[in-house]
This record gives sequence, structure tokens and C-alpha cells, in this order.
Amino acid sequence: MNKTPEFVTPQWDCPANVVAYSSTRKGGVSSGDFEGLNVGAHVGDDLLLVRANRSVLPHHEKITWLEQVHSNKVLSLPSIDTTADAAISTSPNFFCAVMTADCVPILVCSKRGDAVAAIHAGWKGLHTNVIANTINTLKLTTSELMAWIGPAISVDCYEVDETLAQQFAQYPNAIKKSTAPGKYLLDLPLISETQLRQNGVESIYQSGLCTYTQKEMFYSHRFATHKRKRSTGRIVSVIGLTTNG
Repeated sequence: MNKTPEFVTPQWDCPANVVAYSSTRKGGVSSGDFEGLNVGAHVGDDLLLVRANRSVLPHHEKITWLEQVHSNKVLSLPSIDTTADAAISTSPNFFCAVMTADCVPILVCSKRGDAVAAIHAGWKGLHTNVIANTINTLKLTTSELMAWIGPAISVDCYEVDETLAQQFAQYPNAIKKSTAPGKYLLDLPLISETQLRQNGVESIYQSGLCTYTQKEMFYSHRFATHKRKRSTGRIVSVIGLTTNG
């Protein structure tokens, strides 16, 4: 297979000194259920291969890898503690990153190019306000922020039960009735956008990329589960500052 890695970059008008991208599964040295550029060290892949995959990421030496636990905890980098689901940085020496395989990765930067953040927003994080916590931790005028919503599972592929759907009843536009009895379809990227707007962020860009349907490009935990695979890999969404534009 082609070992040249491929990346997705936000289509936004960010400051020239901001670096932002999401990895894909294209390239890399992992095999089997993890075939491609798996960067997840917690999913059962060979750690030597994971390290090799991570080493080809742009600015890999500056990335802080979080221990994600579907929380609403936000870290300010640098930090000795790495257990969190969002990170912010104002230093060119520390890049923010979140791993996903269906959950929503959100990259945030200031329009002045002096602060960045990365958010891992699964349904649990969205329900417990990880986005609001991150925006509040940045302590910047929200009109000065822009956000990119990266590759995530799309609404038509994310079927949930009624109990989970009702936890997001305040977002009726993000809930659709499924054809299956008692099931609903939940739009995590739309909920993410709505919460960003509710917290004052006006410049929001949707990637429109679906991890489930674009299985040759991304890893999808739900697709792997439907195929009865034991596990799958992870992509990473990264954002950081360089010293000059």
C-alpha cells in the first residue's frame, strides 16, 4: 500500500502562523484492523508501529498526546497531567491534539494567531459542556475566535436509542427519527456547531467529512463494531502556533 501519509486541512482564513490538520488512515505502517496511519496507542496496535506513524505527523515533536476519557476537562499546555478531552496553548512549543474515530474533533484559534485549542467532543463531552469549558478557559473575546469541525460520524450513520436522543432534546434540528423502531439519528457535528455559537463563536467551518461512510479515508469505531472487528485505529486533529507566519 502507499505509505505516503495524507492529511486534511481546514478550509478557513486562519492567521498564517497557525498550523492545523487532521490525519487520515492513508499511509502509515499499521496492518490488519489498524491498516494505515493509526496513531492510537491504546487500541491494541503494535506500539512500535504507532510510534512510527506518529513520527511522520507534521510538528510531531511538539504534540501533547492526551489521555482522553470522554470528560469535559480542559488542560492549558504545558501540563504534567494529560488526562483531559481538550487542550489550549499559547506557546509555539506545544501543539494541541485530539484523537477520534467518530467523535467530533474541533480545532479553535484566535484571529490574532496567539492562542489555539483542540477539543474531543463525543456525545458525553457535548452533554457535559466540554466546548463551553474550553472557550471559557481560553479567556478571549469570543468574536475573535474561529473554529473548524473536523471528520466525524454524520447524522445518517449515528443511530442512538431514545434515552440518549432525549439528552439532546434542546437541539431538535439535530435529531431525526430513524427507520428502526425506537431509534433516532443524532447529528453530533451540528450540536457542536450550535454549542460553539451559543458560546459566542461566530466563525465556524464544517469539514463535512464522515468517518463512517469514508472508511477508506478514516477510522470509524462504529463501522468496526458493525463489522465485528475487535478494534480500529484513530486519526488525530492537531493545531499549533509557529513562531512566524
